Amino acid sequence: REKRCGTVKKIVTSDTKAEDLVGVTWVVGDLRFGRDISDSSSDDDWHFVDEDVPVQASGIRCVEGDLTITNTKSTVHLSPLANLAVIEGDLDISFNDQLTTLTGLDGITTVGGELDIKNN
Repeated sequence: REKRCGTVKKIVTSDTKAEDLVGVTWVVGDLRFGRDISDSSSDDDWHFVDEDVPVQASGIRCVEGDLTITNTKSTVHLSPLANLAVIEGDLDISFNDQLTTLTGLDGITTVGGELDIKNN
């Protein structure tokens, strides 16, 4: 499949780690960074990276679902997401104690759902 964000390289594990993001430009489904604080269930389209926003995310240009950055421990800025242009679902950035700037999100041209930035 070809899209404006490139050719899909789907992450297929529910226990996605930072190294799995190398070479990924387009995430099919939802992507979450941080520590899981909910009891929500996971499926093949829910990619959870159990750590702060890693430098390996720098190639991501498109998230077909929601992007959630929540409950990170040491994320100060979001520069690893500088190439991100399109989020087709919601963007939720919340409960990141060390986050001081949204630098890195400057290239986003589309958020198809809700934008929720709180308690950072």
